Amino acid sequence: MSLLLPLALLLLTIPLILALVRANELFFVRVEGQKVRLVRGRGPQRLLDDVADVLRAEPVARGAVRVVVEDRRTQVYVEGNVSANQRQRLKNTISLWPVAKIRAAPRRR
Repeated sequence: MSLLLPLALLLLTIPLILALVRANELFFVRVEGQKVRLVRGRGPQRLLDDVADVLRAEPVARGAVRVVVEDRRTQVYVEGNVSANQRQRLKNTISLWPVAKIRAAPRRR
């Protein structure tokens, strides 16, 4: 019985922790081969197309791009085997878009 209470508290706090971590996230894109898809968030279609073009320019077996707001600016976090050149191109491409325009993009259906 004493183990159930901590386990229940842990199960209740996991969604809260996830919500706090993702509170500043604008969007999350996953890439596998030539397939690039928006997993979470929203972004202007032109920006998402540009991100997909950068990721498709060189072969990427598997990776992810997470765009968040830090100090009122976009910050790009890239995971996987994305080349340094692609990482820099992603940062340059996304930095051209103001945070307000990214947030104002319509939700994907």
